[in-house]
Amino acid sequence: MAAAPGFKLDLKLQQGLVMTPELQLAIKLLQLPAQDLVQFVAQEIQDNPFLSDGTDGVEAGQAATPAETESAGTTEGAALDVDWDNFHDTNDGGRTAPSDATHSWEDFATTEKTLRDHLEEQVAAAFTSPRALFLARLLVDGINEAGYLTLALNTTATQLGVEEAALEEVLRVIHTFDPPGVGARDVAECLRLQLQQLNQLTPTAETILQNLPLLAAQDYAKLARLADVEPDYVLIVAQRIKQLTPKPGLPFGRGSGGVVVPDVMVERDATGQWQVELNAQTLPKVLLNKRFTGLRGADKAYATEKQNRANWLLKSLEQRAKTIYRTAKAIVELQPDFFNHGVEGLRPLTLKQVADYIGMHESTISRVTSGKFMQTPLGVFELKHFFSAAIQTTGGGVQVAAQSVKEMIKRVLGAEDPQKPLSDEAVVALLQNEGVDIARRTVAKYREELGILPTSKRRVRL
Repeated sequence: MAAAPGFKLDLKLQQGLVMTPELQLAIKLLQLPAQDLVQFVAQEIQDNPFLSDGTDGVEAGQAATPAETESAGTTEGAALDVDWDNFHDTNDGGRTAPSDATHSWEDFATTEKTLRDHLEEQVAAAFTSPRALFLARLLVDGINEAGYLTLALNTTATQLGVEEAALEEVLRVIHTFDPPGVGARDVAECLRLQLQQLNQLTPTAETILQNLPLLAAQDYAKLARLADVEPDYVLIVAQRIKQLTPKPGLPFGRGSGGVVVPDVMVERDATGQWQVELNAQTLPKVLLNKRFTGLRGADKAYATEKQNRANWLLKSLEQRAKTIYRTAKAIVELQPDFFNHGVEGLRPLTLKQVADYIGMHESTISRVTSGKFMQTPLGVFELKHFFSAAIQTTGGGVQVAAQSVKEMIKRVLGAEDPQKPLSDEAVVALLQNEGVDIARRTVAKYREELGILPTSKRRVRL
């Protein structure tokens, strides 16, 4: 049929990626922590008659094949490892999730408020001028998960071309935010801010905060002499300080906060090799219930839908377990010095390195390492713990992991003479003897992140 005069017909061929409900389910299961996974599967078993936990005595079997389900929407071999970055809302009809998807996009967004979200809300309410808002958001970006400010105000002021006093003014407002103690630059300041909000910052409390090593050593007699008060009163104030929160940011963005159950366990075998094994306790027991197969008539469509979802759940759980295992095994192989020598042996490692090592996408590794834990002879660590930024040594030598340097600093300062504490320059010299040549400002930065006081405040005077 010819087009009407004045009109033009154009054919446009467009290729786009579609996020199917099955793939949404697979990705959701991949990023769920173990405890949340158990709850999710339990709900699925309750809602889907084709699923069973094996305790009801029904006939159960393995997942049915796609041919058995008679589903046009099920695709054999669909992969979990998808370039997630390619999926986003568009206005041109491409790369969007189908409107009839089982799960909404909100299902993939965490509902737990992070510390940054909490602080951003308070920033919007506390500041009105664009300049103050900019500076406040910049400082909030520099607050780590523990609630401590990691930015050096003098350096930041120079980079921005503003007065340091302007940053200090904004920081004073942030110090009044919830949780109490947020935005502190060291442990003493964190505790001081909390006491100020409680209106309990007495001269005795200030003296104790200036001599935290004595508090850690429970040397109440010496603290009493320094504060010029009775030891009994020092003990009362000290107990009050010990009830404070040295890491106020940790309750945010940490999940349900229960007992950590490792997803994988790493042990050394008889030959001295490190072996990786999935923790069976974190693998939900779920079977395919075949009691309702063979339904006809009006019930057939319902049965087909539920059976398809049951099949995909079983396949997704299997793929999730395999992905966690492969990722954990790659970490063990790429971080041998950590398992052989401890945290100081931690090497620089990125998500991309692991992704390339096992042939997956970086976004997949990001999801699988979040909220998953590994039990090692050194303790239980989140998989993200093994990823550390690289620090280039000043002498142009090999790069070292930031976390490894922090552990070295903690060890060196932990062995110092309390009467003659080491300066940052002295720490630099000791690290150089161990083959790590870093700048003094780097030592100072990591010392502050570890909550270790400066030299002048660590000195114990007899």
